[in-house]
Amino acid sequence: MTPEDKQKLKEHIRSISEILVENTPSGSLKDFESIELAIREHMLTEIGPEMANFFWKQQQGQEQEESEKSVALLEK
Repeated sequence: MTPEDKQKLKEHIRSISEILVENTPSGSLKDFESIELAIREHMLTEIGPEMANFFWKQQQGQEQEESEKSVALLEK
């Protein structure tokens, strides 16, 4: 990962963290263990599924592209 990509990622993670903190009960942010559990819950319910969906769509797009290239080659 390039330094520029690392910086962009860090900025986006901070923005996501701000949203998650606003949507987490304050009682869930009292110590390291409760913070970790709150983060894990957000990862399982919000972040992970969204990222998986994004990766899945990327994969589907690549497979579609490869399929179209194969068809084009066969038509020649």
